[in-house]
Amino acid sequence: MHLGGRTMAKTVLITGGSGGVGSALTKRLADDGWQVLATARDPRAIEPRDGVVAVALDLTDEASIAAAAATVHEHTGDHGLDGLVNNAGVIVQGPLEEVPAVELRRQFDVNVLGQMAITQQVLPMLRTARGRIVNVGAPTGRVAIPLMGPIGASKAAFHSLNDALRMELRHQGIAVSLVVPGALETEIFAKAAAAAQAAGPASAEAERVYAPVVKAATERMADMKPKPVAATVKAIRSALTERGPKARYTVGSDARQLELVRRLPTRLRDRAVMAAVGLSRIPSAA
Repeated sequence: MHLGGRTMAKTVLITGGSGGVGSALTKRLADDGWQVLATARDPRAIEPRDGVVAVALDLTDEASIAAAAATVHEHTGDHGLDGLVNNAGVIVQGPLEEVPAVELRRQFDVNVLGQMAITQQVLPMLRTARGRIVNVGAPTGRVAIPLMGPIGASKAAFHSLNDALRMELRHQGIAVSLVVPGALETEIFAKAAAAAQAAGPASAEAERVYAPVVKAATERMADMKPKPVAATVKAIRSALTERGPKARYTVGSDARQLELVRRLPTRLRDRAVMAAVGLSRIPSAA
């Protein structure tokens, strides 16, 4: 298989190829000699690079998903697809009472339904090459976090689909791995905050009730120190290349700590999470 005069050993499809993790992973795998098909809603957002093909993909649009799959087939041919990295995603945040239904649907359309739709489209190509699937999850899919309900619910659903897919495809020789990174130095949270602000002001009642909660959580998150994406890229690369890929890669101390918190009894878990996000000192209503 050839691209730009280079012989490409393997081909991988990366959704969300223009963001922090996706962009860094695209660069690393291209440098390793992979042919990388990197997707974005606007393919111009993909940095031009030898060995990289920018693919237009809107995960909320069935026609776009089908067209992207056709592009993948054009570049893989009879060899098939060696890897799929489901990395694209959006974050909807805020008090659940105030999250518009359209935003909640968008959260699931992108993070769950769209990811599964592109997976279904390219599975025959993965089967041909006995390729691998790497799904990028989140700690919020393992432990519910206040004000992060929509993203957490979508990731919990995605984690469940990942686990079912791993077992369903095992006898076909297709390994499925879940990579769960902690807080990362990417723009996705800033984009989520901007989207929430663009949605308009909350009602007067919601402002009164939730303002202390949002303020406390925002201040605590400002104290957090997100990690560079390098460790997450390394984990995804390992899942794609090592002889016996793990079922799950948990990346970062914060993600590992939440795994421990998940095992606590419900009341203790709630207390630990509330304290972690700065809500433990907010007085309850009389």
